[in-house]
Amino acid sequence: MTTAQILVTAGGVALCIFIAWFFWFAPKGQTRAATGAGGAQEVAVTVKGGYTPDVIVVKAGQPVRLHFTRRESSACSEKVLFPDFNQSVLLPAGQEVTLEFTPEKPGEYGFQCQMGMLRGKLIVE
Repeated sequence: MTTAQILVTAGGVALCIFIAWFFWFAPKGQTRAATGAGGAQEVAVTVKGGYTPDVIVVKAGQPVRLHFTRRESSACSEKVLFPDFNQSVLLPAGQEVTLEFTPEKPGEYGFQCQMGMLRGKLIVE
């Protein structure tokens, strides 16, 4: 192998390692829900290639209002599902849609798009 081939191969391996770290192992920030009008915990979630924020922390026994705004036209992101709470909502592009429910038990609950490609986590304390 020539020096150029070794450098290209090493660069490719380094890029693959960085991509794997970025998508699967990088630490993710959490967003704690703010208490809004009427005592509901509220968080605005942007949908564009994923959920931002994708980790939401709320308190058990208090209503949660999640305000989703979809900023893309991908078919995958047109619906969000909260299977543990038997909740789902359609997300029309460019419109804010509010989903409200009350988590009763502490724990970690996943949410996702209808195809399971976009994922997030609701942490109930």
